[in-house]
Amino acid sequence: MKKTTEIYDRDLELKERLNAFLKNLTKSEKDYYNTLNQSQLLDLKMALSDINNVLTLKTTLAFSNWIANYFNLSNEEHNQLVQKVNRTKPNTNGFDIQVPNKKIIAEIKCVIPINEGFYYGAAQRNSILDDAIKLTNGKRELPDTTKYIKLIGLIDLNEKTDKAIEKLIKPAKNIRTETQLRLDRHDIVHKLKLIDNSTELSELTTDYVYLKKIKIASA
Repeated sequence: MKKTTEIYDRDLELKERLNAFLKNLTKSEKDYYNTLNQSQLLDLKMALSDINNVLTLKTTLAFSNWIANYFNLSNEEHNQLVQKVNRTKPNTNGFDIQVPNKKIIAEIKCVIPINEGFYYGAAQRNSILDDAIKLTNGKRELPDTTKYIKLIGLIDLNEKTDKAIEKLIKPAKNIRTETQLRLDRHDIVHKLKLIDNSTELSELTTDYVYLKKIKIASA
């Protein structure tokens, strides 16, 4: 029996994807694809362009709340931390979170394992490792981090994140290209540790970079 070849229909695919997304968001069965006009589509495009910033801010605020609880910050310290996060513009130089009086610095990574899978892509992995290097080596705004607890907050997607972190913190056996950056990334993997529900505050030292999964709390 001769197999029939499905013909790709770009219009149909985009319609299904857009309608599925907006119907799930609005709980309405409206055909958005055929009813949104040019102006509305452009407005939607502008709004969606800020999604990464929204996701990063919400994750940073959630991580700030976790820090306040885990490190026993006072209400005043917690409020100051949240205010500082809210007043920081996207892509501002410096670390995402700094609590100078408690000697804590942190970076936030809203990275999603690629292709709905269970591992970070090369660019995602390098981005996390580069942040770990910066936490260890310091930045212009804070050049000496040797006495700081260093944290990376990773958005928590349950098993996908668990598996991705497992692979992230597993040292590579062979390094094909010995550029300094690649060597630095290889070395920093040995300094990564995961904070889980059983990790006590007293176990943390300034010698490592700690990974902590964080979920965004629903309203």
